[in-house]
Amino acid sequence: MKISRNDLQKYFAVPLPSTATIADAFTFHCFEIEEVEGDVLDIKVLTNRAADCSSEAGIAAELSAILDLPFKNESMDGFSDTVVEVSLLRINEILGASFSEGEVEDVLRRLHFRVEKNGNIFRVAAPLPRTDIVIPEDVAEEVGRILGYDLVPATELPPASEILDQSRYRGIERMKDQLVEQGFIEVSTQSFAKNGDIILANPLDKTKPALRTSLEENLHNALDRAKQYAPLVLPPKQPVKLFEVGTVFPEEGEYLELRMTERVKEWGDAVGVSDNLSVAKLEDYGKDYMPVQYTLGAYKQFSVYPFITRDIALWVPSGTEVSVIESIIRENAGEFLVRLDQFDHFEKEGRVSYAFRLVFQSMERTLTDEEVGIIMANITAGLSVKGYEIR
Repeated sequence: MKISRNDLQKYFAVPLPSTATIADAFTFHCFEIEEVEGDVLDIKVLTNRAADCSSEAGIAAELSAILDLPFKNESMDGFSDTVVEVSLLRINEILGASFSEGEVEDVLRRLHFRVEKNGNIFRVAAPLPRTDIVIPEDVAEEVGRILGYDLVPATELPPASEILDQSRYRGIERMKDQLVEQGFIEVSTQSFAKNGDIILANPLDKTKPALRTSLEENLHNALDRAKQYAPLVLPPKQPVKLFEVGTVFPEEGEYLELRMTERVKEWGDAVGVSDNLSVAKLEDYGKDYMPVQYTLGAYKQFSVYPFITRDIALWVPSGTEVSVIESIIRENAGEFLVRLDQFDHFEKEGRVSYAFRLVFQSMERTLTDEEVGIIMANITAGLSVKGYEIR
């Protein structure tokens, strides 16, 4: 929202400070100033203040409270039916401060709140546009931001009662590293499930109102989705292998579970598809293990549009280099070929059979079967010109 110093001045009987001072006041007490150009401020009003600060008068009222300047338009349209009760002690507990009763009352007056006192309790009702004042913490926040959080004293955090043992965490990380070396990909799925021993009082997803008692269901759902995209990232015939380490919540008590979509031969039968990772097991796990060091390649942009796969098999004379065939395919495929993998070959009667999987995808749109059909026809023609027989 853009507003000038002159626009704000209309609401005040006294001269306003400089535009820079106004910008600092908003920045330190309520709003981010995205830009100042001349005497015009570009103010970023957050959604929780849109009801009362989407107009010049609302912004001026906020400035009046921050700088404690008399506001011309003192009339209020009324007050919220929500009355928040909070004590001075509670306000200071929330803020970690020691503001006085007079300071708190002064802030609420500057904000044009209606305030009644009942002993040590403030009964606060905000003006009608202030729909964000509903709990004691909201009132404490108003006090803190108007007086300035720089007045809240810095407090040293108490020392930890004990030094946390990281051996269990390191054991989990070593186990994950070894699984990655075996070709597994880690996934992290939601803790929510259709059925379980613990039912949530207010589930985020009505179709999954319980906490999971096993990683199995969500992991297999993740595997089904991963198989759909495997042609983009994995060579043909290479299986998708996933694992997850996560907490499960059976009735007898929560614990950490490891689950993989297939067994790890090197671990033997002692560690199966599902394993309860006990504290004792993890603390001593893989202490002598050294992870493989990987070198990351440059980032490559990916497409958000669906891909299409096609396979092609052909006979070529014995001694024909695979690279020659791949060059012909790429030359005739054009820009939409994003992956080319050889997944089969065998020799018979002086000839060699090769099979390739081609993955097509556009960076800008969804390709059609007709378009890919034309590309495949071009590839077939290019290979046939060389005397290769398409199977």
